[in-house]
Amino acid sequence: MQLLKWHGQLILLNFLMFMSWRPCRGLNVPSYDSNYRANPTRRSAVFAQPSSYYDQYAAAGPKPLTADQRRAKLTALSNPDFYFPADPEADLAEANEPEPALERQRARPAPAAGSFSYNEKDKNGPSHWYRVDARCGGRYQSPILLNTSSALLVNRKRPLRLDGQTNLPQTILLQNDGHSAKFTYNWRTGADRPVLRGGPLKTKYLFDQFHFHWGVNSTVGSEHVYDYQRYPMEIHLVFYNGLYESFAAAREQVDGIAVVGLFYEIYDHSVDEQLNTWTRFLRNVVEPNSQYTIEFIDTFPLYEVIGDVEWPYFSYEGSLTTPPCLETVTWIVATKPLLVTEKEMKQFRRLQSPTGLMVNNYRPVQKLNHRRVFLY
Repeated sequence: MQLLKWHGQLILLNFLMFMSWRPCRGLNVPSYDSNYRANPTRRSAVFAQPSSYYDQYAAAGPKPLTADQRRAKLTALSNPDFYFPADPEADLAEANEPEPALERQRARPAPAAGSFSYNEKDKNGPSHWYRVDARCGGRYQSPILLNTSSALLVNRKRPLRLDGQTNLPQTILLQNDGHSAKFTYNWRTGADRPVLRGGPLKTKYLFDQFHFHWGVNSTVGSEHVYDYQRYPMEIHLVFYNGLYESFAAAREQVDGIAVVGLFYEIYDHSVDEQLNTWTRFLRNVVEPNSQYTIEFIDTFPLYEVIGDVEWPYFSYEGSLTTPPCLETVTWIVATKPLLVTEKEMKQFRRLQSPTGLMVNNYRPVQKLNHRRVFLY
């Protein structure tokens, strides 16, 4: 009986020795000979011969591995059945690798307000406006290409209304700011200020100012492109959300600004006819950074500029088209253009910027980036 007990223990001992030896079969260290390089994923039953590599390394300094050895090592590392000894050369190289010196970056002076340019060759041209303000590199920038065939048609829509467009302001401040001609209305009371509401807008928006973008000739000038066509000029009427106390406060809010854009096309039937009498004031602000106050006797209402708000229009969420390019604008762009004569366009093209004639002051179209464009 005792003999059978010893015999059982001997069998168990042999079994444990066999099981402990079996996993070690995968721990063979491959040699870096030509056979191994030909088939680096093959398990080798032959162990590499002992080498005096480490002794030589200690005596003679670092011994670089060949390219084939490096390649074989990287290949074999992808196979978990292989085990490699530590690479002292790599460890030493990592340990002695100098840390990159941290250079103190010079603080860039903040660009002055209005330092952007419409000339693509300038360092602050339209494609580099992100240097003027990083927000000009955002994903929801304006202007864009407005395409009738791809716009989403809105069937159930609220009428777009502009209340107070026949009100006369107390004075009008006309400015040549070096980038455009801007008309800012000054009202006797807040109740006289025109209000835009309805359409895509959820609240009322108060009128702030309007300005223009035009080209060197009548084939270019508008910022938005309507069905692949540019117009000679585009007017932007800027409104701010009545929930905020001023335009400056509203423009930082996601629903802060609404801009109504209208195209101009050339009226060819009469060269000398004056369609837009207010253009005569432009001769007072030819020089950059000049301004002129239009007194009450000569002021004109918005109705004289844009007429009735009864046209189909596109609407989308975008940005200001000049730095800081804030993406807080609900755009409303009319499809029916206004009329302007070539004589009136020449008055715009006489204006000066700090670098010369103020022409082609429009930003190139920006990527849509999966935004939805609605057609009302």
